[in-house]
Amino acid sequence: MRIKKLVQINLLHLILFISLASMFVTLLNSYFTFYHVQKKLLVEQATKVNASYSAKLAMTVNNFFSVSEEQLSYSARLIVSHIQSGNLRALQTDLQRIHQLSHAFNSMVVVTATGQIIAASPMSLNLTGITLTSSQHLMAQKEKRFIISSPYTSLSGNYIIFVSQPIFDDMGNYLGYIGGSLYLNNRRILNEFMNTQFSNDSFNTYVIDKEGTIIYHHDITQIGTKFSDPAMLSSVNGQDKGDFMMPDEQRIPSPASFIRTQKSGWIIITQQSFHSIEEALNNVMVNVLKQGTPLGIVTLMMLSILTYYIAKPLRQLAKSASSMEQPGVINKIRSVNAWYLEVEQLKRVLLMGTVLLHKRIGRLSSEAHTDPLSGMLNRRGMLESMEEVRGEYKKVSVIAIDIDHFKVINDSFGHDMGDEVIRKLSQQIRKNFRKTDLVCRIGGEEFLILLPGADIHVATVIAERLRNNVANTIYMPGSQHHQVTISVGVTTFNPQKSTLDVAIKTADNALYKAKNSGRNQVVVEYLSDDISLVQH
Repeated sequence: MRIKKLVQINLLHLILFISLASMFVTLLNSYFTFYHVQKKLLVEQATKVNASYSAKLAMTVNNFFSVSEEQLSYSARLIVSHIQSGNLRALQTDLQRIHQLSHAFNSMVVVTATGQIIAASPMSLNLTGITLTSSQHLMAQKEKRFIISSPYTSLSGNYIIFVSQPIFDDMGNYLGYIGGSLYLNNRRILNEFMNTQFSNDSFNTYVIDKEGTIIYHHDITQIGTKFSDPAMLSSVNGQDKGDFMMPDEQRIPSPASFIRTQKSGWIIITQQSFHSIEEALNNVMVNVLKQGTPLGIVTLMMLSILTYYIAKPLRQLAKSASSMEQPGVINKIRSVNAWYLEVEQLKRVLLMGTVLLHKRIGRLSSEAHTDPLSGMLNRRGMLESMEEVRGEYKKVSVIAIDIDHFKVINDSFGHDMGDEVIRKLSQQIRKNFRKTDLVCRIGGEEFLILLPGADIHVATVIAERLRNNVANTIYMPGSQHHQVTISVGVTTFNPQKSTLDVAIKTADNALYKAKNSGRNQVVVEYLSDDISLVQH
């Protein structure tokens, strides 16, 4: 209790708290939504950049091997005469010159059809005279076309890729091949280009051959090892390019793109680490907070001012309501600046008095005014609703309705069927009358309808139409031989001259006459004091 006294929660504090909480939740939701959207965009952007880098590197690799093929093809034509004449010195000289001019290979050799190396550059490798028996040599001899080998360890102990071009004489006879090696553990042409293009620490680049061996990676220790995700390589078989998620060096799934080169069939994978994406995302979110903070402060100030002006008239009305017994309270209420609709309505209600307010609140009770089975007004609801319209109309028609032989329906088909008949009839009655008409169930199978402003002729036509509709409606499927009908009594009265009770009794008398006359009919009876209402 002491805490409650110390912390007085008034309307100003409550509105301000709700407003701030709503603003905070909205901003928080917007922030996280923007975070996830921006993250998705950055991942998509990283994927596009990866694809672009992979494509650029693939184009460079393709160009490199295309140029290499042209150079080797030209060199093969250049040295064919030396091979035919057996001039090995001239062959060695031309090979060294070709090697120095091309800058494409770490070493070059000329191999005869029997597999013997007859020229090599640089000469320091001491390869001349050696006969080759490796699988790469056998493939070059067998295929007799431009070949890019898989990585292997050369006679000199270097981990290399060997590129070869066959040599033919003018008659098309196979004389051997000329080839060049690329040292994978050394930086040379292709490797240097890759390191130049992908020196950024946020990128991770793999070049993988057809067997899944890593040909290039910024970490030299991985060159020559098998790619760590063979399942991924299997999934891209038959595809030339694509995107996927792959664990980075910190084992965090990160976007990656691959492309397959045309000449060599290598797979080039470019991956941007998730850490770099997250860092960029954090920078964006920090900038959003920095740029949004001034606007948030201005919004908070405006919200506080608006909350004060919203709460001020309500606070004044609350003070007036707490001292309603004082003589000058009405003037205080009238002096309140009710600048929006709700305060204006509350101000008007307070001026009408607490008793009237409680009385109106009581009238809103659905349980006290509505019949639960039919959904119509009950007798109490009808009487109170009639009081509200009594002074507005000089004539009100009354229609009393009773279901014929309702007891027989209950006895023959059970009370559930009887309740269903009442519900269906209630729906049909509501469809036949205006929204301004007071449609009531006053007990059992009896209904009463008050039609404000309607004369007795209109009421009679409506009653007859309802009776006819009911008579032609099947209420109990499977019991067509027992048709539901109603008897109806109609009257009209002037609320300023007669009472509703008198009008109801008159309508009931007409109803009983309808029942005594054979049921399923409408009977009209006039009040003697209100006979003028039937005249046009």
